[in-house]
Amino acid sequence: MTRSQYGKLLIDGQDAFADYGLFVEHGGFKSLVQMPSFKTIDKTDWPEEDGEEYDLAAPVLQAQSVQLQFVILNVRYAEDLFDELSNGAYHTFYFADLKRTYRLRMTSNGTFSQNVVLGKLTLTFNNDFPVVPTAEPYRHGASDVKQFGYELDNIDFSQFGAFVLKGSDDALRKAANVKKALTIDVKSQGGVIYDDDSVRFASKDVQLKLLINAQNIDEFWRRYDALFAVLLQADERTFYFDALGNEYDCFYKSSSVSKFEILHNNHVWCEFSVTLTFTSWRPVGQYMLLATEDYDWVVTEDSTESDYTRIRIRPKRGIMLIVTEDGEYLITEDEYKIYSNS
Repeated sequence: MTRSQYGKLLIDGQDAFADYGLFVEHGGFKSLVQMPSFKTIDKTDWPEEDGEEYDLAAPVLQAQSVQLQFVILNVRYAEDLFDELSNGAYHTFYFADLKRTYRLRMTSNGTFSQNVVLGKLTLTFNNDFPVVPTAEPYRHGASDVKQFGYELDNIDFSQFGAFVLKGSDDALRKAANVKKALTIDVKSQGGVIYDDDSVRFASKDVQLKLLINAQNIDEFWRRYDALFAVLLQADERTFYFDALGNEYDCFYKSSSVSKFEILHNNHVWCEFSVTLTFTSWRPVGQYMLLATEDYDWVVTEDSTESDYTRIRIRPKRGIMLIVTEDGEYLITEDEYKIYSNS
């Protein structure tokens, strides 16, 4: 086991196992693989509209805190390691298992435990130089991913070689919070006076639970980087959820890695989640829009052209009700709702 650790970790070009008997504990790469969050994005909240308006012209990544778990074969060498890491703030780490190099700054010493001469230590570093990856998704989808119905910018998640896991659909279907409308609370009067003109919804965060199971580390990075190359672009992304037949405007907020393992056969198993902020969310029922024979929309007779509203047919409890695009029922002069008898 020990001989295989030579060359696995280089610190400033020096073999950490040869010099200190140091190597990364199994499963200790999770926080290193995790993509940093976006820095706080400015937004404007318009009370009369759904969601919020975000400034996504040039989003940037935060510096990333990285916690690494190490095994050291002789605890007497720990002080030598700390002395090396305190010689200047930044040090270059090459992880052969990941085939990646990082420039890290040690920020704290976490746990340290020993059993005779064998020891374990947890060190926290900062990655002050996060990189936006560049990679292309599969053209037709990965052959080992037989799942469809989730798309990002018209790219099916199978083209990223990623599975969408259980729990994601629940987050997608969960309604956004309702914005609070104008409320007047008079001390001398019971209850409150609430503006009931309309209901507006806030933006909402959706956590997608994902899995990448790649045959080797090169294939893992191809899939992982392709996904984040799209997610980290400027401006809003579009997310399509086939189960509801709806498309939503969104942007990347953060991610977390719950499990990252490189197996004995070199397969890489990575379970992670991506949090997307849906900037404008409103529940949308199933409906059909009314159109003339030449495909012009049938609209209401409002005062100006900009106020025209399309008319749609909306199924509800076995009947087809005629409503305007903003959800108002069309009614007769006797205030009866109009429905289509199929």
